[in-house]
Amino acid sequence: MSSMLARTPDQEGPKPLDLDQPLPAGAAAAVSGSMAAWLLAEACQAGMARSQSPKGVDELRSMRDRALSVRRDLVALIGQSRGAREALLASRAETPESPDPLLHARLFAAEVPLRTAGACHLLLDFALRALSRVGVKSVEEIGTAAALAHAGVLGGVLAARAALAPVADETLGGVSSARKRAEQMLRDAEALRSQIIDRVRRHIP
Repeated sequence: MSSMLARTPDQEGPKPLDLDQPLPAGAAAAVSGSMAAWLLAEACQAGMARSQSPKGVDELRSMRDRALSVRRDLVALIGQSRGAREALLASRAETPESPDPLLHARLFAAEVPLRTAGACHLLLDFALRALSRVGVKSVEEIGTAAALAHAGVLGGVLAARAALAPVADETLGGVSSARKRAEQMLRDAEALRSQIIDRVRRHIP
């Protein structure tokens, strides 16, 4: 991965993963999303070079910058996901019979991957919008970015649901709303992914 994309739009290209560190599911989802954001930024950059319209260039530049901003958030969420997972494991060990600290740790361990899922959902929306602006030459990148972003949503939702699995919906602390939020994001992401892949297949049968 360290050799990918030596030429970068903002000199903040993909960094090598530290494979000596644990990679929980939520962190892996953020890695997938960060790769999706990078592909989208590259596709927009290429579209800017091909565009003959000043308005089109401005739109693509805005999408590129927003994708890179989301990518920075996702890179930060990789570390936060590891920290949330470690905090949950520590709470299990330190307070096995005290539910309140453990509930707080579970909510935090769910909230971080939900942020990841939300960021990846946003990237799917960018990918759908970008399809009509970057031209046929970049549909491969857009389709791949959509697949990676969808994986990020799914991974984030699964990590959040796993963190909350032992907790009843009626428990105070927003458990039920977190579950509903996760389910809605996943449904919306499935719909966006289907739209994007259907359009990509028209160009790449």
